[in-house]
Amino acid sequence: MLYSLLKPLLFHFDPEKVHELIIHIAHLSPQIGKLTGYKHNQRLRLKIGNSIWNGPVGLAAGLDKNAEALDFFSHQGFGAIEFGTVTLQPQLGNDRPRIFRYIPENSLRNSMGFPNHGLLTIESRLSREKIIPFGANIGKNKESTPEESLDELGTIVATLNDKVDYFVVNVSSPNTPGLRSLQEPDYLRKLFCELQKLTSKDLYLKIAPDLEIDKVIELAHLAHELKLTGMIATNTTIMPAKGPGGVSGSLLKLKARKVHETLLNLKLPIEVICVGGISNVEDIKSIWRMGGKAVQVYTAYVFEGPDLLKKINKDIIQFLDKNNLIDLNQFLSLPLEDRVKILDQP
Repeated sequence: MLYSLLKPLLFHFDPEKVHELIIHIAHLSPQIGKLTGYKHNQRLRLKIGNSIWNGPVGLAAGLDKNAEALDFFSHQGFGAIEFGTVTLQPQLGNDRPRIFRYIPENSLRNSMGFPNHGLLTIESRLSREKIIPFGANIGKNKESTPEESLDELGTIVATLNDKVDYFVVNVSSPNTPGLRSLQEPDYLRKLFCELQKLTSKDLYLKIAPDLEIDKVIELAHLAHELKLTGMIATNTTIMPAKGPGGVSGSLLKLKARKVHETLLNLKLPIEVICVGGISNVEDIKSIWRMGGKAVQVYTAYVFEGPDLLKKINKDIIQFLDKNNLIDLNQFLSLPLEDRVKILDQP
């Protein structure tokens, strides 16, 4: 309610300055997160990889790039929090302005370029006890070569290994020159083989929505071959007519959904965490209908604030009650055809 009252004022100012202000307030006053958030309900807990999420809706990377407001976001009603993208060395990112709102379409465009405080500063913020799983989204510095990035990402994983629950390799942002060209089997085999020597934590590959479907399928089979925990699909999409950078929110929805369907229809024994244009419980049910379990949000949270998590989580509890289900795990453990029968009930 408070956010809905403040939103018209906040949206009057530069998006990045508003983002920085909110992160600063959230860092200084984490209790506001508890006051405005959704109290975790045990019935929403579910197993994703080797982690127990507090609910099916995670916070996608990009909102808390520098792990400055993890306490705040831990109390908002998210099932898990992904911070970053973290690079080995601090990085300023691309020139401003680099975040743009499309208010009628509930969408954003960003050309950030991995601005972050660097590994050591971010690592120093991760000492507090976690109440929900944390994931580290990791990427290479802008000037690093692919070969150099193998060592960089290995150093990040080794340093953060004891402080996070999972890692996400980001080779799919459109805002670092040449980064998306690393979505190739040869490079990914080298990278993940090195990372698996350094951690037993869950490893995910985050992919772009602009890949050809054959490439999506190839990378899914590669993830299975390499015994990754799973894939996060998708990153932002390129829309040249809008300008440089990646577009998220409702404008990404159809393209992301095609990738979600492709991955889930393969029925591979890997986790598929779905991102892109998800903004309500019906979007989540469509993922469940295809065999998925968990999603992440970012842009919808920017537009709706804490009310987004409150409404989604309450709607899921009502869904469980209506169908006499003990908890979400019971529902997601059902054979897919039984899931679909329940979801298709009027």
